[in-house]
Amino acid sequence: MSDMISDKDIIRVHFSLEVPVMIAEMLDRRTPLPEDESYALEVALSEMTAEKCLLTAACAARYMAMEKFLDEALQIGLSIQADAAFDDYAPRYLAGLHHSMKQTCSGYAIYMQEDLESFADLFSMAASLPDVSVALHDIAIIFYDHCSAHAAAMDVEHDLFDYDEAGEQPARELEASSFSFSSAVPVDNVIAFPAFNRRRV
Repeated sequence: MSDMISDKDIIRVHFSLEVPVMIAEMLDRRTPLPEDESYALEVALSEMTAEKCLLTAACAARYMAMEKFLDEALQIGLSIQADAAFDDYAPRYLAGLHHSMKQTCSGYAIYMQEDLESFADLFSMAASLPDVSVALHDIAIIFYDHCSAHAAAMDVEHDLFDYDEAGEQPARELEASSFSFSSAVPVDNVIAFPAFNRRRV
């Protein structure tokens, strides 16, 4: 269970995104995804913002972590990554549903990119296990593809402003200013912060 966001709020995220409801039903059947459902899931994920895709991935990861044939270490990894994503991004997303602030995440874009990549790695591992259900295998592959695609498509220098906690200022206004993130931060002096290492577990 997440330490910073309640189960009630996670349920709100679950139903507001809609796709997790469909994923739960697919996993319960444990059968291959029909072509129309697979296509619908692909389209839904491709049309989401990176933030929504990440939160949807967190919901899916929570469901997958309950798969009894899943490796225990992977179950723990999926649960930890899901809880961290809910803690980092769900509060601001939920606030955005009530129009009290911009409906984006509260973390920097670089962290969102790393979290999407972490989910992609976990889904790839889940899909490679021989004893999981066909439904979980199919869903894991789809999420691997789309988490990877969203992460690769993010322009960190640009999206940093859209997803910053202080991101109430429109991105176009920031682009019009003279400030340059790339000029402020030396390219050869950037330290990466992997998702699992930067959070207290």
